[in-house]
Amino acid sequence: MRGLQACKFLLAARFLGPEQVGLVGIALICLAIAEGMSDTGLSQAVVQNKRSLNRWQAGAVWTLQLSRGLVIALGLFLLSTPIAWAFGATSATGLVALAGIVALLRNSLNPGLFVAQRNRNFRKLSIYEVSAAVVDITTTLLLIRAGMGPASVLLGSVAGESSKLLMTWSWFRVSIKPTVQWRLIAPFTSFGKWIWGSSVITLVLNQLDKILVAKLLGTTEFGFYQVASRVAQLVVADASVALGQYLYPTLSHRHRMSKSDAKSYFARVLLFIVPVLIVVSGLLMIFAPWLIATFIGQKWQSAVSILRVLSLAMLFGGVIALLVSYARAVGQPQIVTRAAAFQLAALALLAPILIWKFGAIGMAWATTGALFVSVIYLALRTKAHVS
Repeated sequence: MRGLQACKFLLAARFLGPEQVGLVGIALICLAIAEGMSDTGLSQAVVQNKRSLNRWQAGAVWTLQLSRGLVIALGLFLLSTPIAWAFGATSATGLVALAGIVALLRNSLNPGLFVAQRNRNFRKLSIYEVSAAVVDITTTLLLIRAGMGPASVLLGSVAGESSKLLMTWSWFRVSIKPTVQWRLIAPFTSFGKWIWGSSVITLVLNQLDKILVAKLLGTTEFGFYQVASRVAQLVVADASVALGQYLYPTLSHRHRMSKSDAKSYFARVLLFIVPVLIVVSGLLMIFAPWLIATFIGQKWQSAVSILRVLSLAMLFGGVIALLVSYARAVGQPQIVTRAAAFQLAALALLAPILIWKFGAIGMAWATTGALFVSVIYLALRTKAHVS
């Protein structure tokens, strides 16, 4: 699924060019900010909790998520024009408003999806995710072919999220009693507050570099940075992020059954995955020029140097994805929040200096340094659990 999403973006980059990809990136930044600032953490809380949802709790979860989606959609619609002006890219106005529809669809899903994740029904979840990704990429490419320009990328996301919505209400559906009595899910929101805290900080971390590049260096340079980031993420980090989606419910289940079993299982995962990440990151650094030229064209060669630096950053990001899964699975989400806070402090210190002296590649080095700080903190805090 993540591979299809990345292919969608890279194919769009090949057909649209740096400037139009930069406009899409602005809309995606706004969507990520809105979702990160309002993250309830309910899906992770449902997975980690000892008891599953009853119909009243499921109804409270759904109404809270739906309310969140409506607020995000309305906010992006009303603020689309001033946001586009702030980035100096008025052509992004419609794209920002369109991103609100994506948020509304994502927050209208049936809570049965979270129950399926808790129950580790990976076969159905895989079909669900991949089917939506196929709809997304197919719609995007057809619309690009039809001349819809950068809006094609957002409309593809709308199509993909719509298919997810239909599947959750038909395939994953659980009975719900819609209610705004959100006190019924207090145990979930208590856990979720740490997820929200880390989401807000992670949001700033993941988007600050893009905001600075887009604002200070322009949409074309931002296009190069965005593509380099996506390629590095696809090749190095996405496998770990996907594995983390499997590890989190699996480790949660093992931790409920036997804490020692969860520890030894996670230690084996680390010993296997980390060396693989190191090798893949090194290969990406070596073959970056060929990869860019072959898959998205010579006009993107300015992204090569940025890609080489970000391949190291994504190595750290892949390790972080594994450590985050373990910390949350054993009921220690505060570790993740604190690690993200240290990462943010490092980025805030490094970014202004390096982007001023070296431009986009300086921003890539600042991101790498901040991720290194985070992975060190997480490794030290989780060491006691896996030793």
